[in-house]
Amino acid sequence: MSELAAEVRRGIGEAQDATLAATEAGHPYEAYLHRVRLAELLAQAARHDIDTAALVQPAVGAALAEDRAALER
Repeated sequence: MSELAAEVRRGIGEAQDATLAATEAGHPYEAYLHRVRLAELLAQAARHDIDTAALVQPAVGAALAEDRAALER
């Protein structure tokens, strides 16, 4: 695995963990900010053909989809 791929995967894990922690703590805006970072990292991964399918937990993936839908309105 390339260094870029390793760093992107690490960042995805950290952003996801921070999202979950903020959600559990009852801080929805903070969770949203971490999801924004996560979305940016996922986009970067896609641009570099880095497989991330197994990295994002279903609950976080659903929240990202809701964020995207809200922005498209």
